Amino acid sequence: MNDVLPKSLREAQDKGIEFFSGENCEWKLELEGSARFIEEIVGCPVCAFANNGFGDYLFLKQKAGAGFGEEVFEFFHEGPEIIPTKEDLETLLGLKDRPASADAYPRAVYESGELVQLRDHVQIRVWVEFWKGWQDGKVEYVPGISKKKLEHENCGLKWVAIRLQIGQICPLVSPENGKLKKVRFVRRGHPNDK
Repeated sequence: MNDVLPKSLREAQDKGIEFFSGENCEWKLELEGSARFIEEIVGCPVCAFANNGFGDYLFLKQKAGAGFGEEVFEFFHEGPEIIPTKEDLETLLGLKDRPASADAYPRAVYESGELVQLRDHVQIRVWVEFWKGWQDGKVEYVPGISKKKLEHENCGLKWVAIRLQIGQICPLVSPENGKLKKVRFVRRGHPNDK
């Protein structure tokens, strides 16, 4: 069956990818091949290649002739409903970076009004270590600037990632005005800052 699968799906198998994130959930890469219950709805042969453990599947339709196309479809068992995914197969599998998001969500800004930028030096209050007061950190991820990562942008909300000595913390970017709470801007970083 591998010879009829798209190149990116074979590459994901070769790299040992077991799980990957979609827009709404995590998927398990599991080549199930033919899925008769989906084929009855779609009206053509399909290759189910991932499931979320709750009865939903990602699948490819067979192209005219032999092999399967690259367009990915999502089967929701509740409907049943089938919709095409917004991302291509290579991006969905994590083989290609997602582009920075470009939507109507407000840009991230500090409470002082400056726009949040990558490598900014900041101070932040961390509830886990509240007795230490303001802690120094550095901005690692900014929605709309950094390549999109679903762990920082999902369910209609977005977070800025800040690296601290104790690890990473991700304050919410307010959906109303873009402000970060309990984060103080100190200075801009430079591209060669480590």
